[in-house]
Amino acid sequence: MPIIYFLYGLSFSGLGLAALLQYRRGSVLPLHKQLPWLAAFGLAYAGVGWADMFLVSGMQPEVQGILRLLRMILQPLSGLLLLRFGWGMLTQMTPLPAWTRIIPGIITVPLAFIVTYAATTFVTPSPIYIPIDIWSRYLLYLPGSIMAGIGFLRQSNDHKKRGFQDAGYLMMGAGIAFLTEALVVGLIVPAAPYGPVSYYNYDRVHFDSVPAETSESSDPFTMIDWLDYAHVLQATGLPIQFWRMLSAIALLFFVVRSLDVFDAIERRRIQRLQEERDLAQSNARYLAESWAEALMQINREIAELNELDAILFEIVCSARKLLSSDYVAMALLDEKHRLMLRCFATSESVDASAEVGTSIQVTSSVILDVLKSAKPYRTDGTENIDWQSELCLCTDAKASEAAFVPLLLNNVSVGVLWSTRTEPNPYNTDDLVGLERLASQTVIAIQHGLMAAQIQSLAVVGERARIAREMHDGLAQILGYMNLQAQTLEALLKQNKRESLFAEIKRMREAIQTAHADVRENILSLRTTLSTEAGVASAMLEYLDGFSLQTGIDIKLQNHLDEYLGLSPLAEVQLVCILQEALANVRKHARATEVTVKLTRQVGCAHLEIIDNGIGFDEQPDGQRFGLQTMRERAQQVGGKLSITSKVGQGTTVVCVLPEVEQGNQIHMAPINTPLDAATERGY
Repeated sequence: MPIIYFLYGLSFSGLGLAALLQYRRGSVLPLHKQLPWLAAFGLAYAGVGWADMFLVSGMQPEVQGILRLLRMILQPLSGLLLLRFGWGMLTQMTPLPAWTRIIPGIITVPLAFIVTYAATTFVTPSPIYIPIDIWSRYLLYLPGSIMAGIGFLRQSNDHKKRGFQDAGYLMMGAGIAFLTEALVVGLIVPAAPYGPVSYYNYDRVHFDSVPAETSESSDPFTMIDWLDYAHVLQATGLPIQFWRMLSAIALLFFVVRSLDVFDAIERRRIQRLQEERDLAQSNARYLAESWAEALMQINREIAELNELDAILFEIVCSARKLLSSDYVAMALLDEKHRLMLRCFATSESVDASAEVGTSIQVTSSVILDVLKSAKPYRTDGTENIDWQSELCLCTDAKASEAAFVPLLLNNVSVGVLWSTRTEPNPYNTDDLVGLERLASQTVIAIQHGLMAAQIQSLAVVGERARIAREMHDGLAQILGYMNLQAQTLEALLKQNKRESLFAEIKRMREAIQTAHADVRENILSLRTTLSTEAGVASAMLEYLDGFSLQTGIDIKLQNHLDEYLGLSPLAEVQLVCILQEALANVRKHARATEVTVKLTRQVGCAHLEIIDNGIGFDEQPDGQRFGLQTMRERAQQVGGKLSITSKVGQGTTVVCVLPEVEQGNQIHMAPINTPLDAATERGY
C-alpha cells in the first residue's frame, strides 16, 4: 500500500510541476490562465497522497498526529484549488450557453442544505478528519473534477473545430480522466454514521469510523453494499487505492500531453504570425515599389513635357490604384478663382453619369475647407451629416471614407486632390502621406506646364522673328525690287523702248514667281510645324508631299522607325524645322532634281539625313553660308548636333542628331475626359 500512495502522490506532483513549467513558458491560449490553479492543486494533493503513505507506514504517534493535521489542511485546500481550476475551465475558456445562467440560482438552495447538513456532521463522535475528508470530496473534489472534465471536453471540441485534431483528442482524454477522478475520488469516501455515506460506498462497520470504545454493534451502516472494498477487491482483485492511482496516472498522462501540445500549438501560432508578418512585409514592400514606380512614371512624363491634362489624368489613375479607392478626383482654381473639376478616375463598381466632359464647379464644403486651410485631411467619423454630398462628382456613388490634400504652388492653394471609398474602410496616415506625394507631383507638373507654355511662347516669338527676317530678306526685297521695276517700266514706256520694256516685264514675272514660291513654302512650313502632334514621321511625310508638289523635286522618305521617337515636343518641332530649312536651301540654291530623306534611331538618338544631287558648294570654315548657322542653333537648343558635307558637283548631305528623352520610350496618355482601356480601371 505505501508504494501505491507514493505513486499516487508522485503522479499529482508531476502534474503540478508540468503545469507550472508550462505556465512559465508563456502562451496566449485560454488554458494558460488556468495553469497556476492546476499547478497548485497538483502539488497540494501530492502532499495528501504522500501523507497517506507515511500514515500507513506505521510512524510514531507524534509524527502521525502532525501528518494527520497536515493532511486535514492540504485536503480541503487542494479541493478548493481544484474547484477554482474547474470553474475557470468551465466558464472562462469558451462562452457558456445562455441557459446556464440559471444554474447558480437552481443549486443555491440545495447547496445551502448540504452545507448546513455537513456542518452538523462535525458534532458526531467520529474523528474530525473523517468529516473533513468526506465533505472535501463531496463539496470540492466532486464538483471541481466534473467542471474540469467538462471544461476539457469543451476545449476538445474547440480545438477540433480549429483543425488541431491531436490536441482535441488529448483534451478529450484529459476530460474523461477528470470525470473518472470525480467518480473514484469524489464519490467513494470513508464510511460514517450519516448520509449520504451510510447509503452506499464500501462496507464498513461502526468501529471503522468512531472510537472503538463507543462501538457496541457490528452491523454495517450501509443499506446497499456496493462500491465497497470487498466488492472492488472481489471483482478486480485489487483495492480501490490502486484504481485511484491508475486514474491519477491517466490524468497525469493526458494533461501533460495536452500541455505538451501547447508547444506545438504555440509554434503553429508563431509560424502563422511569422507568415502573416512576412506577408505584411511583402505587401508593404510591393506597395512601396508600386508607389515608387508610379512616381517615377509621372516624373518621366513630366520630363518628356507631355501634355498637362494627360499627366494629371495619370496621377488620379495612379492614386485610385495605389489607395484602392473607388473615386479619385482633382480640381484646380480657374482665372475667376472658382474651383473647377479637372479630371477624375473611378473603379469598375462606380458608373459615371452623362455630365462627363462638362465644366463642373466644386461646391463641397469639405473640399473648400481643405483649399482654404491648405492642410491635408481625412475623415474620422466626426464630420457633419451631409459631408458626403458633392464629393463623387459626375457619378452616382456615395462616399463612405475620404482623404483630401491641397495642391500648394509657392505655398498658395491652387487646387485639391481627393480620394474616396464607398465602403467603410478608413484611410490611414500612410495613405494621406502617399496622396500628398502625388499632390507634390501634380504641382511639379503644373509648374512644368507653365514653363512649357513660356517656352512655347518664346518659340512662337522666335519663329515670328525668323519669319519676319525671311520676309524682310525675301518678300520685302522682292516687293521693293518690283517697285523700282514699275518705275523703270514707266520710264521705258514713255521712251517707247518696247524691247527693253518686255525684258523688264519678264524679269518682274520671275521675281513674282520667286516671291510666290517663298510665300507658299512659308505657309507649308507653318502648317506642318503646327501639326506635329500626329508624330514626326507623319509631319515630315506631309511636308515632303507638299514640297515635292510645289517644286517638282523628286523626294524619297526612308523611314526606318518601328515606333515613335522618344523626343520631347520641342525637339520634334526643331527637327521638322531643320528639315524645312534644309529643303528651302535645296530649292533656292542646289538646283537638285532628287532628294533622299532618311529617318532612323541609333544609340538613343534620332538621326535625320538629307541628301540631294545638286551642284554642291565649297564648305566655308565660318559656316555662315546659306543660313546653315540657323539650323545648327536649332539642333543645339535641344542638345543635338548638325553637320554638313558638300562638294562642288557632288551634291550636299545634312545630318542632324537629336538625343531622345529616354531611349526607346514614348508614353501616349489617354486624353482627358475619355475612358482609359484597362481591365480594372476606368478614368474620365
